[in-house]
Amino acid sequence: MIKVEYLFPFNTKNGICKDIESFNSLLSAHSDISIQNEIIRYRGSEYNYKVIFDEVPNQEHSVFHVTFNFSRNNAKFRSMLKAVKNVVGVHIKDDIQIIWDGVGFEWSKQLYPKIYQVENYMRKLISKFMLVNLGIGWHVKTVPKTVVNTIKNINGKESHSILYEVDFIQLSHFLFKPYSLKDTSNLPEVMNGMLARELSEHDKKEIQNYIPRNNWDRYFSDILDMESDQLESKWKSLYEIRNKIAHNKSLKNEDLKTGNELCDFLLPIIEDAICSLEKIEVPEEERDSISMNSMATMNEELRPFVDDYQNFSTGIIDTIRNNQEIFESIKDISSPIKSFINAINIKSPFENAELANALSSIENSKDMMINAVGIGKIPLGFDSMKNELFYDAGSRLAESYKGVIDEWPESISFYINRTQNAEDDFEGGRD
Repeated sequence: MIKVEYLFPFNTKNGICKDIESFNSLLSAHSDISIQNEIIRYRGSEYNYKVIFDEVPNQEHSVFHVTFNFSRNNAKFRSMLKAVKNVVGVHIKDDIQIIWDGVGFEWSKQLYPKIYQVENYMRKLISKFMLVNLGIGWHVKTVPKTVVNTIKNINGKESHSILYEVDFIQLSHFLFKPYSLKDTSNLPEVMNGMLARELSEHDKKEIQNYIPRNNWDRYFSDILDMESDQLESKWKSLYEIRNKIAHNKSLKNEDLKTGNELCDFLLPIIEDAICSLEKIEVPEEERDSISMNSMATMNEELRPFVDDYQNFSTGIIDTIRNNQEIFESIKDISSPIKSFINAINIKSPFENAELANALSSIENSKDMMINAVGIGKIPLGFDSMKNELFYDAGSRLAESYKGVIDEWPESISFYINRTQNAEDDFEGGRD
């Protein structure tokens, strides 16, 4: 049985609809409507009809609580409801209130399982992409128990999955939100160095690292022959319909039709993307960047830390490449800060202990951040400490390699200069 309920409030000051009889007369003014007892007839069909009259105390208002019931959600029943609203709407315009929309409820029951399936297949795709292709550094990190305890959720339990902490539209950001693998502020310097020579394949790839692209275009579009713009547009349209269902807004017949079409379009593509994962290889040097940007997607408060981390890591890579005679032992720069720490600990553990500790603080903070997002809570104090870590590490670098490294990459000198300027300001103020 389909039930639809309305509240129709009338201002009775002008004498319109002061009782049920006059309300029924108003509806019967429509040539296709007739009412007898608790039956309303419309174009040869009959529907159960009930009206309750309420007067608003001390005000010249009356409210009619009207209920319609019918066995099926068919086009004629919906046409009758529209005719009723048109007649009443002449007098009360936008004041009609739907208090139970059985038509929309039936459509929601039909459509929501399909939306649920599409949404969770997307979670499956992203989970497998992150875990299989990124592996370590995405899902669970080994951190001290004291750190884990600071980022438990309010129930003291760890959440079952990172991706169940993000909503429908945020989910799409994992695939469709553009980001660059390297800090774009360094691109002019990189380009200047390339202008004096013919671009090699390595140069072209290096430039591409500074161009913002999303994960779909970067890893899936060539395999599945589907650009992200079209896919993202469909996802956003489905999100709007999903919200109508989730927030109890009236669902229209066109929403049902469009929602079904969108689900039928998206689901096979997502399934194909899941099947294509075995063909995708994420270069080692890109894994940290994808993982970090995914963290910032779930919590934009982390974006400054992610930007600093990527910028600083780029500077470490350039430092190693520009000073190979000093850092000849560093062969793997896929995780540059960790490689730098290992090299320090092997070569001069006591001499550069403070530098190693400063760099380790950055890496520990990154691990803390990944775990925090994964179980739903950023630790207290993380925001206030994160930027200073890079300035401290920059200062330690300059101090440890004073007289050895004369020129630092711009992405490192930024942190060094900021620290030195602050010290100069302090000395000047003390004088």
